[in-house]
Amino acid sequence: MLQLALLALLASFICYFVQWTFGQPMIDQPICVGLVAGLIFGDVTTGIIIGAAMEAIFIGNVNVGGATSAEPVTGTVMAICFVTHMGMDQGAAITLATAVAIFANIIYSLIFNVLMSFWSPLIDWAAHTGETRDVWLVHFGGALVMNFAMAIPTFLGVYFGAEPVANLVNVIPAAVMNGFNAAAGLLPAVGMALLVRMLWNNRTAVYFLLGFVCVSYLGMPMVGVAALGAVIIVVEAYRQLDLLDIGKRLQMLRSGGGVVVAETQAQIEEEDFFA
Repeated sequence: MLQLALLALLASFICYFVQWTFGQPMIDQPICVGLVAGLIFGDVTTGIIIGAAMEAIFIGNVNVGGATSAEPVTGTVMAICFVTHMGMDQGAAITLATAVAIFANIIYSLIFNVLMSFWSPLIDWAAHTGETRDVWLVHFGGALVMNFAMAIPTFLGVYFGAEPVANLVNVIPAAVMNGFNAAAGLLPAVGMALLVRMLWNNRTAVYFLLGFVCVSYLGMPMVGVAALGAVIIVVEAYRQLDLLDIGKRLQMLRSGGGVVVAETQAQIEEEDFFA
């Protein structure tokens, strides 16, 4: 069990360290965590599948300042650990991992705030010395300490919780497990609803409708829908560039008099119509 907990610690530490040390490349997102944990636990396929399922749940989750809602790294790593090494059903593991991610966020915020309070004077000291070596030492030393500390809850969760969870799985009735599976199937819909709520407006609503029609009535696969979306993005980008160019040309000609501006605008509109 200690070896399994150390592997979970390593997976969490890698995701935290890369995310907060090298410019936030979004490796702390569940789908990336699933790949890292899958490689470490020796089951990449399961890791990616669970990571993708967790990503659908937390895709609309945005942590802004002190307003944080979930910490998906711990939840994703523990879900993959439960499935790959304890034989837990994927739906039950995802449901439990979602609850773990919400609870782990409290511990994560506590560790982050406490360590930053202690490390801030060292950052000020390194800045005042003006030595590049001191800045690098404080930066990477702080990253090692902070990210290792943030990975400890994952280690403790696997080390102390793996065996009770395994025993719990053996005594859970089939009806309850079916309920967990049903809940796991509904959770991605909640994540997508959170994302749509942030993106929705009257101008983009037609694109959501187009995607629904493509999948439900035309039977297009997700890759095809993504390719269609990429084409629409390129067309829209060119249209916006053309409008921006027209606006700049009008602004340059506006100083030449209202009549010239009106005539030029009419010419531009005529050229765009016949282009």
